[in-house]
Amino acid sequence: MRIARAAALLALFPAACSAQSSPTSAPTPRPAASPEMPVAEQPVAAPTAAATAQSAMLPDRTLSCTLGRITNPDPSREQTDAEIVYEGKHAFSLLLPGGPARTTPPPDATDDPDPVNPRTRILADPDGLTRGFPNRFDRVIDLWPQRVEMTTTIDQPRVNLIIVNPIDAAAGTAMLFMTQATDAATFDMQHLYRGPCTVKTAAAPRG
Repeated sequence: MRIARAAALLALFPAACSAQSSPTSAPTPRPAASPEMPVAEQPVAAPTAAATAQSAMLPDRTLSCTLGRITNPDPSREQTDAEIVYEGKHAFSLLLPGGPARTTPPPDATDDPDPVNPRTRILADPDGLTRGFPNRFDRVIDLWPQRVEMTTTIDQPRVNLIIVNPIDAAAGTAMLFMTQATDAATFDMQHLYRGPCTVKTAAAPRG
């Protein structure tokens, strides 16, 4: 795992967001080491035509995760996965509704967000990691199986940010990262959670 700059996540945040109320500025923890580029360096692009042709409709995806709080993030340097220390084990479950796969780039930060499927929601959070937050998402960029990025407004300009990456659709696994943020590179260092998920798929409801 690396801690990498989060410039590519700007599409998730309105341009008016600022860093004025976050306790600490820090880059985004990157999920487990892989041959992929860090999330912050990946281009925000639509799936290829070939991939879309093979899977024009995404299924419903239920993510059942076990998250730990990262206790030793060091924003001054890159950290290896072996260096990261976690505290606790928190069950967390999320529903990503199915629908047409994205064939166009996501909206820019200054554009209105795409409509969010109202079925998108947190299914279970028994330890209250998101207690008091609205159980709805303001922005969702669903690039499955590349990654998924989503935000919920807590109170302006503070949001809860979830990143699902990397994803192994064939194995039915993914990694989920969650934090509170005031802009795309300013995170609450006391609320950095990450952990593995199992993914169960089902056909999306018709109509």
